[in-house]
Amino acid sequence: MLETRPYGDVLQIRLSQTFNGQPLYWVAAYLVDGLLVDSGCEHTADELTEFLSNYPLEQIVNTHYHEDHIGANARLFRQRRPSIYAHRDSIPLMQQTPVLFPYQEVAWGYPQPCQAQELGTTIKTKSHTFQVLPTPGHCPGHVVLLEKNQGWCFSGDLFVSERPKVLRPEENVYQIMESLRLLLDNAGADFTLFTSIGAVVENGAEAVNNLLAYLEKTIAAILDYDRRGYTIDAIRQELFGGESRMAGVSNGQFSVDNLINSALSRGYR
Repeated sequence: MLETRPYGDVLQIRLSQTFNGQPLYWVAAYLVDGLLVDSGCEHTADELTEFLSNYPLEQIVNTHYHEDHIGANARLFRQRRPSIYAHRDSIPLMQQTPVLFPYQEVAWGYPQPCQAQELGTTIKTKSHTFQVLPTPGHCPGHVVLLEKNQGWCFSGDLFVSERPKVLRPEENVYQIMESLRLLLDNAGADFTLFTSIGAVVENGAEAVNNLLAYLEKTIAAILDYDRRGYTIDAIRQELFGGESRMAGVSNGQFSVDNLINSALSRGYR
């Protein structure tokens, strides 16, 4: 399934595998001035490739290597020969077939391995210059793209919501916070977040500050409960009212426990 919506010069392309005609999980790619930011998943690769045949496509930047962000790279390269770029830490992982959990196979599928060039500090199109910010935390090799003159931030999975309750096991909440602060330091006071889940947040600075405040408060509460001898089960119940339903669906990959464990990983700062 493919849906589009223009935001000025930015074209949002939302993509999803379907079940009984209904979308399972939306991911978003963005097309601007011949640059495609992310390419969705394997299940929607043919549809995206066909759609983009009507548009100029000169470059692809992948915000990171996950299967729902690089799925159409190989097809698009075979047909259109765009230059593909990613952070150096993402490139080796994009060259191999990932190990996926069942929920990932159903929602996104296995991406075809692809080649990419290493991103520098900027990426240029005919009309725009994007600053490349390394923003690890969600995973190694994650980047966001900033176009300061337009107030655009293509945030990948750095920002998903202002009050997340789950993390993946490999995510590091402290690195996420450092990356969010780096974004605020570089983006200025007024920018729009173009997120990987399809949410477009016009008051980007406010949303990022709200997320930071929430994470700081949540971490402080987790550490306080831990000092007082609470178990992870008790902390989960006290702060979050129990485990997220996403934990069962995702084989424990998206869970409250992962957020708590990440907060506890640095001990008492």
